[in-house]
Amino acid sequence: MKTNAEIRMRGFLKRTPVPELLELIRKHCRLNRSEQVELEHLGGRVLAEPIRSPLDVPNFNRSAMDGYALKAEETFGATRYAPLLFEVVGEVTPGTQFGKTVETGQAVRIMTGGPVPEGADAILIAEHAEAEGDRISVQEPVPPGKHIGFRGEDIHLGTELFDAGRKLRPQDIGLLASVGMQEALVTQRPIIDLLITGNELLPPGSKPEGVNIVDSNSLMLRQLAERDGAVIGKILHLRDERERIRKALLDSEADLVCVTGGTSVGKEDHAPTLLEEVGTLLVHG
Repeated sequence: MKTNAEIRMRGFLKRTPVPELLELIRKHCRLNRSEQVELEHLGGRVLAEPIRSPLDVPNFNRSAMDGYALKAEETFGATRYAPLLFEVVGEVTPGTQFGKTVETGQAVRIMTGGPVPEGADAILIAEHAEAEGDRISVQEPVPPGKHIGFRGEDIHLGTELFDAGRKLRPQDIGLLASVGMQEALVTQRPIIDLLITGNELLPPGSKPEGVNIVDSNSLMLRQLAERDGAVIGKILHLRDERERIRKALLDSEADLVCVTGGTSVGKEDHAPTLLEEVGTLLVHG
C-alpha cells in the first residue's frame, strides 16, 4: 500500500501528456442523461441525437425573382423586334396563392418568394417584359425552370441537419426553426461542485490582510463553467482539514467536483491522497 508521500509525489515523477489527459476525461466523465428542450432555449446546448429534417425546404415551388409566372415554351421565339403578348390574369405575393391554373397565353405577376401557380413552369423577370395595360410584351425567351426555387431544393426531407454532439449556435437554431422544429433532445448540463480549500483564503470581495490572500478561483471557475454550459451546484470554502474535505467529496451529488488548493506535495495538501481513498487518482501533477 502506497504511503501518502508516495501518492503525492506520483504525478511529479512522471508528467501526463495533455492528449492522454483529455482522453482520460472523455473515458471517465461521460454524461448519459438527456432532456427535451424547447427551441428558444437551445442555444449553446449539445445534441444528444442526430436531427433530420421533417420536411422539404422550401416545401413548395417558389419564385426566386420579381416578374411573371408563365409557360416557358410559349416564350420561345420572342425578341425585341418580335415580342409576344401575354394576358396578366392575377398577382401572387409571398404567403398568397393564385388559386387557378395558368392557361395558354396567360401570365401571373409574382413577387420573390411567392408560390409558383399551377400551369406555370418559369419566371420571366420584370426587366424582360413591358407592361401594356393588362398585358405584357415579352421580348426574349425564358427556359423551363428559370428563376424557380423548387421544393426540397435547399433541404430534402430526411436530410441530416446536425449530428449528435453538436453544440448548437444561433444560426443552427434558425435552421431548426425553418424546418418546423419545436424542441430537441440535448445532453443535460453537467452539475459542478467547487471545493475551494486553504487556511489562507479570504472571501471574494475582501481586501488582502496580513498573510492572507483573497479567493479568486471560485469566481473564475464559476464563470468558466457557466460559459461552457455547466451548472454550478455548491461552492464550499474549506480549511485544510482532511476530514472536512473528505466529507465534502463523499457528500457531493454533482457530476464533477473541482478542488482547488491542497493538490501539491505538502503535508496540508490532502486532495491527492483523499481522491486515492474515495476513488482512483488517475492523474496528478
